[in-house]
Amino acid sequence: MWNDFAMIASVSGQVCAGLVFCLAAAGKFQHWPVLRGVIANYRLLPEGLVAPAAAILPPLEMTLGILLLSGLARGAAAATASLLLSLFAAAMAINLRRGRAHIDCGCNQSFLKQELHWALVARNAVLMLALLPALAVAGPVPWAALLAGSAAGAAFFMLYLMVNVFSALPGPGRMAI
Repeated sequence: MWNDFAMIASVSGQVCAGLVFCLAAAGKFQHWPVLRGVIANYRLLPEGLVAPAAAILPPLEMTLGILLLSGLARGAAAATASLLLSLFAAAMAINLRRGRAHIDCGCNQSFLKQELHWALVARNAVLMLALLPALAVAGPVPWAALLAGSAAGAAFFMLYLMVNVFSALPGPGRMAI
């Protein structure tokens, strides 16, 4: 019973995070010319590393998204995605601590330009937690777990999108996470 739940949780986290990474990568590909400026605006990388980071990030995110959705390299993809999410969260947290909440988060969802706020850091932490079961589960995933996990992951992705919309609202309508 516990193994079935772990399998479903693993697939669910992978599907949700995979869709998040694919969406983020698509936005970055669409707005690739401004990505360098967004990364530079965080003021964390030396100037010489900004262009390589902007060149590598969208293909890396898309590759991770595809790997997570396909279930290939489950543990490695989940670990790499968690590391990337933690780097993003750390970059946001550092800038928030510096008082630089006014910068664009760089999530590159053109319909949701967002300034930094702690809810975005929390969002990344939740996505990292969702990937934990993928690090622990080994072996093939039964069809029933694959179907249930995929449905749950898609539902969590829709919830993720809804929370992003509400947290991007200006003023008192902003949803605190």
